[in-house]
Amino acid sequence: MQKLNLNPLPLFLLVSIFCVPSWSREKIDRTTVQGKPKCKMENLVQYANPFCGTAKNGNEYPGATMPFGMVQWSPDTGPQRRMGGYNYSDSLIYGFSLDHLSGAGCFYAGDFSFTPILGTERITPPIGRTPWRMWNNSRSGSTGGAAPPVGQAVFAEPFSHANENAEPGYYSVRLNNGIKVELTATVRTGFGRFIFPLNASPTIVINAGSNVNGTSEASVQIDPSTRSISGAATGGHFCSKQYDARTIYFYAVFNRAFAVYGTWGDSTLLRNQTNSEGMTAGAYVGFDPSGGRTVLAKIGISYVSVANAKANLEAENPISRFSSRDFDAAVQTASRIWNSWLNRIQVSGGTKANMRTFYSMMYHTLLGPTICSDVNGEYVGSDGKAHVMKNGHLMYTDFSGWDIYRSEVQFLAMIAPRHASDMAQSLLLDYQQGGTFPRWPVPNMDSGVMMGDPAAPTIAGIYAFGARSFDVKDALKGLVRAATDTSVMAPLSHTYERDALGDYLKLGYVPEHQIGGYGNVSMTLEYASADFALSRLAESLGDEADAGLLLRHAQNWKNLYNPETDYIQMRRRDGSWAPGLVLDSTAYDHDLAFVEGTAPQYVWMVPFNLKGLAEKMGGEKTAIVRLDSFFMVLNGGVKSKPYFSKYAYLGNEVCLETPWIYDFWSRPYKTQEIVRRAIRELYSYKPVGYPGNDDLGEMSSWYIFGALGMYPELPGSDILVLGSPLFPKAVLHLAHGKVTIIGHGAADSAPYVHGLTVDGRKWNKPWIIFTDISKGETLKYDLSPTPDRKWGSAPGDAPPSYQ
Repeated sequence: MQKLNLNPLPLFLLVSIFCVPSWSREKIDRTTVQGKPKCKMENLVQYANPFCGTAKNGNEYPGATMPFGMVQWSPDTGPQRRMGGYNYSDSLIYGFSLDHLSGAGCFYAGDFSFTPILGTERITPPIGRTPWRMWNNSRSGSTGGAAPPVGQAVFAEPFSHANENAEPGYYSVRLNNGIKVELTATVRTGFGRFIFPLNASPTIVINAGSNVNGTSEASVQIDPSTRSISGAATGGHFCSKQYDARTIYFYAVFNRAFAVYGTWGDSTLLRNQTNSEGMTAGAYVGFDPSGGRTVLAKIGISYVSVANAKANLEAENPISRFSSRDFDAAVQTASRIWNSWLNRIQVSGGTKANMRTFYSMMYHTLLGPTICSDVNGEYVGSDGKAHVMKNGHLMYTDFSGWDIYRSEVQFLAMIAPRHASDMAQSLLLDYQQGGTFPRWPVPNMDSGVMMGDPAAPTIAGIYAFGARSFDVKDALKGLVRAATDTSVMAPLSHTYERDALGDYLKLGYVPEHQIGGYGNVSMTLEYASADFALSRLAESLGDEADAGLLLRHAQNWKNLYNPETDYIQMRRRDGSWAPGLVLDSTAYDHDLAFVEGTAPQYVWMVPFNLKGLAEKMGGEKTAIVRLDSFFMVLNGGVKSKPYFSKYAYLGNEVCLETPWIYDFWSRPYKTQEIVRRAIRELYSYKPVGYPGNDDLGEMSSWYIFGALGMYPELPGSDILVLGSPLFPKAVLHLAHGKVTIIGHGAADSAPYVHGLTVDGRKWNKPWIIFTDISKGETLKYDLSPTPDRKWGSAPGDAPPSYQ
């Protein structure tokens, strides 16, 4: 990256780099996500690599964004573009669009692609609304990367990674045609610097119809008098869902007058025109070469209106500061904010590679959920109407619910309780306005993707880990209703909160050929975990009746345990077992038993009653032998012809709780070993850095917890089961105290615990309660390359199981 020429920064931004935010005095406003200073700040942003996870499985994007930012200004590549809009193995860039999802498993977003080109001769409107993914599937049958719509390929330009750079809050690339693109961001705006070759004709194209899943309508308006372009696009359709379309608006302003301009609507190019609309639309503007090589652009977005997009821009990125020095200052401001966030956990003493992996993972935990309310508090609710958040609070969306309830939300609640509280409140508002707590909400609506009831363990987990500034009693009331009332349904998105709930309540399981939803065995296990999480929330609020009812419902997993096969298996309505081998390919089908997993992978998914599971399997010793065999392969995936995998699949969420099971069965040294193998063998800071989709921070948070030596195994509970710390020292700056983790003898090859003290007290249990340490405790481990089979293995040492 070029050396930045910095303006003097305002005093409030010159927070001493020797300070770290004080989370107990953290303040959320509508224009930033920062804290106030306290104690020493390290330079940690240097370790975070936005390219981590942009190759193969991760589905990350490398572009410029802020923690939980609404804007993700990032390149869109081809020909093998992945769900994050980018593939590290690609060699072409088609444009730089303003919104992306971090590590999702489906294509989404990619709105308002900005593409710098040389002159206006190449401008050809994209034809029709064929989205990238559908284009590829309809021609090649592929389900992998996707090619661009016809017309967008006209703007494709080769690039090399040698000329590309990314840091938190900043992205740059020099395209092979000589154009350099630099991007930075605030929460709701982007700031771009485009440097063209000498004597070139600078031109920028904005495609309002660039959404990866197509747009049903789009419009643009050019105002030469204010050097601005605005517009809107209606699209979305996450995972090809029908009902989750939303309209997004943008307002862009440039630092130079337009020498030429034009628009297009659908396939019609309109030179010298200022307005257009159609199923797709776009605009281009050219600049006088005599005005210099550099063009600056500032862009705001909103899900409410163009006026709000403009207001977001004026509040966060005012056009009164519109020079290259201002761009450099904005980059440094973004870096400072990111560094303050990363300093919420300070690890030290480890290898540089481990430091880079840790902070690359932590960076990615902070990319979602994302803010969808504007600086004035307005947002569009799940009822399709405009609402206003209370002052000092933010509305969030993009909850990858089925994924992030396992450890991501607990992590966010732990290090950012005010933000996590607003996330819980956002889910409650979705229920109050739209009819259900959503499973996978995108802006304005639940997409209904996946199954189960992830909002229940999400909200319960947020509360358990200390984020409690939301209407928790209303949330519990609504979640209990959704767990017991079959009529809870969102009319706009046509989704029930719990598919097949009638069957589940009547039979005690979801049967073959259930009414609604898919993956009946998976659904049963998800509802059991959700019910357990709700039982913990109800108990913490003094609601003993609902706590007891839901804890009984949580035991429904037992109704699907087949003692003849020793698997959790599909049943019919009459109680008989459904035919077919549980390892046969028919067992993995969205219309049948399992979702994104196999019978050998799902059999462990009762993290709240692992004692009961061991009893079903014939006792702990028998269960341990089976678990040992399961971990012969750490990331076996789903398919393993001719059958489906019988091994661990730590690249997907179904298996994330499995390495920690040994803690419950008197073998904590095996948990220490398997977790260490996983974080060393399956994760890195490099583009191929993940064992599977990151799913908006879930896999990243699993790594973070693993490296710290703890994990929130039980949904909705504040119990942390223990592994071993990777680093000699880690300091967690929490809301009410500083938690210090010391690893004497910590090294990659020394995962085994030989002793632990908590604030000087000898500790032999392989679990601890987060609430007990959150106000400031010191955990000191003695670590070794050889296992200690006695530590944590005595009768009574195991974490609790709830029968």
